[in-house]
Amino acid sequence: MTRRFFIFLMTLGLFGCDSNLVKDLVLMPEIKSIQLSHFSFEDRQAVFDVSVHNPNPFPLPISKLAGDIKLNNLAIGSLSARSEQNLAAFDTQNVTLPLSLNPDALVNAAQSVLLKGKAEYQFNGTVYTSLGQVPLSKQGELSAQELLRSLLP
Repeated sequence: MTRRFFIFLMTLGLFGCDSNLVKDLVLMPEIKSIQLSHFSFEDRQAVFDVSVHNPNPFPLPISKLAGDIKLNNLAIGSLSARSEQNLAAFDTQNVTLPLSLNPDALVNAAQSVLLKGKAEYQFNGTVYTSLGQVPLSKQGELSAQELLRSLLP
């Protein structure tokens, strides 16, 4: 591993960080899972836990997180935050993504859920690293009963 890391550092020094050769040698982080960990209508916030795996023998800094969430095709919230977190080498780490919710859009989406009897959700976002962007995406469907059970204490 030390030899591989040394070769990587030599490549950076010889060709520069923006070289396509360097980007071909570096593996992009992978999204392992996305889960809703907290939802609060009162606080106008939803929090997602995202597991990100770094397959490289060196840490990768996360500089920015961005994304949005839709419920029954209605945009209800967004995320845009700076970060100073590093993804450890050969490790999977959880990154917490707090989304700000639009209360008016959330009310419209809640009405849509009650009318349709289900909630189709879609989260799309991006993690920005020093080596590029990693897209995040999660979609699924919950019945109105499942959604209500998850929101009640």
